[in-house]
Amino acid sequence: MRNLFDQYSQPENRLTHALVCTLAEDNGLLRRFIYWATRRRAPKGRLQIVEQQRPGEEARREDEAAGIPDAWIFNDDGWSILFESKITAQLSTGQLQRHLATAARRGFPNATLLAVTAREEALNVKGDVIALPWINVYWWLLRERRRSEWAARCANYMEILESDLIEQGKLKEGAVTTFSGIPFDSEHPYSYLEAKRLLKLAMDKLRGNSKLKRELHMDPIALGRGAITGREGAAVWDFLRLRHAKRAQSFTQYPHLTLAIERSRLLAIVTIPNGVRADFRRRLLDLGLDGFSSLLSDVNVRLIRALRGDKGAAPSVVVVQRRYLTQSSPAIHDASLEFDLRTAFQTSRRRGKRIVKAQPQWVSATFNALAKKRSNLQIAIGASFPYARSSSVHERTIIDRIAATWIACKPILTTMGLK
Repeated sequence: MRNLFDQYSQPENRLTHALVCTLAEDNGLLRRFIYWATRRRAPKGRLQIVEQQRPGEEARREDEAAGIPDAWIFNDDGWSILFESKITAQLSTGQLQRHLATAARRGFPNATLLAVTAREEALNVKGDVIALPWINVYWWLLRERRRSEWAARCANYMEILESDLIEQGKLKEGAVTTFSGIPFDSEHPYSYLEAKRLLKLAMDKLRGNSKLKRELHMDPIALGRGAITGREGAAVWDFLRLRHAKRAQSFTQYPHLTLAIERSRLLAIVTIPNGVRADFRRRLLDLGLDGFSSLLSDVNVRLIRALRGDKGAAPSVVVVQRRYLTQSSPAIHDASLEFDLRTAFQTSRRRGKRIVKAQPQWVSATFNALAKKRSNLQIAIGASFPYARSSSVHERTIIDRIAATWIACKPILTTMGLK
């Protein structure tokens, strides 16, 4: 079914149309938007909104509207706000200046121009011009959604449009929405396309995390996965590299920081790939079983501390044996072991009662599999955040939890020689 806001072909026009319709339907929302965006209150009396046309003229077709502001809010006394919207294209200083000149000629000499864009841009325009990122508009709509059904509709449409743009490969830089947590639950089922959008937003946030740069030497510039294709699946994932891997021929030669949005949970792990350098693997094995267990005990304590306040999250170890029929085919899992790291140690207690019963043999199995590896074997350590139980996965602060989870695994990286 076609969305209510899908009236144009160009993404910029579709997004502006959604916002204009929203503001036109809710006068209180319109006035709150004007004050929020400009820090000035709109004049009393009737306000009019038009798009793809000048005040007093007939609306034009999309292909005839070049040189006209995307939208225009005005009254009969010469007060006005113009909109120029961009998503994939850059703003043009000349275009903005011409919009202001056009407004002045048509009786709006003191017009304010809102330049709304998907990426931050420095503007050097004479006149009253306000640069406004679309992600800020989205965040404002989220704040207003309890007061206005139209705000909720518009925010939801922005999410849908951004998912489509990412799927089509048209939004490689910038963003329309901003990360506000993982919304999946029983009332909001997992969607692969939405998971891809959320993953991109989360990874953009994590690349800017100063603690990850400082503590783990995360490389914010290095590329993660290539294009994430497909329209369905049970999980979507990406990773951040470490600066130590800058000259690596393949990212699988080094441990990396993996984030996966799965059908039932969010998984934040430090991955030790099958192809990890032999000297890294040897440093872990040189610890022996007791030393390896002691290392994981230290990480377990750190993870429990990082997850404090979220009773539904759990420290996790994932061991997977895989094979591929062809280079491009999906993996076949021949063996999989996943366990709550708290099972190996006597640290998991609440009010004198053990939360997770101890079964230290899982650590022995992990070490022995690594020591006697005869297959494509990958080991990962981190934390699982189930949508049904985690109290932080639905909040935007889950970004801090993810970073803290990876940092809690630092002793593993240090032991492997990545200091």
